Amino acid sequence: MEIVNFFEKMAGRWFSQRTTHALSTQQSKAGKSDLEVEFLSPDSADVQQLCQEHAVEKSPLCGLRVQQSSTIEGDTKPKVMSTLIVPLAPEDSDAPILGGTLIRSGAKTRSCYALEDEVLTIASEEDGDRSTERLWFINDNLRMRTGLTELADGLRIASFCSEIRMGVKPPKPD
Repeated sequence: MEIVNFFEKMAGRWFSQRTTHALSTQQSKAGKSDLEVEFLSPDSADVQQLCQEHAVEKSPLCGLRVQQSSTIEGDTKPKVMSTLIVPLAPEDSDAPILGGTLIRSGAKTRSCYALEDEVLTIASEEDGDRSTERLWFINDNLRMRTGLTELADGLRIASFCSEIRMGVKPPKPD
């Protein structure tokens, strides 16, 4: 599977259930999110604009617009955010598109991605904070996501999400 196919598969409405765990304090929190993920072609205006903002010279492969409304245990107000994610073509044009760089709206730096054995890994570093996120599909309507964030002050936070695609019709009986 190539990154474009993986991103296409991510499009849709999702319900996400998340647990985060601060490793140093041993405190955990639960949360939930509603996600709306839209697949964008590489020539869409939003993808092209983000590439210009990041002074990208490589070709974008596609884009994902992710709109998220999240609540975390103990918070009364949902946090609403929108992000645009764009994977860029790899340096070697003859290489299979299994890994490379991606850019995000609202981020100053670029992230690295790798797609191996149908698991997408995204590694980012910004202002001394580092994060690694892994995403994979159990089936077309269920995906898993894990993350590890290491903050500049030494705090380490692990997370696990299970995400269910919403509005899916059941398979037709034979």
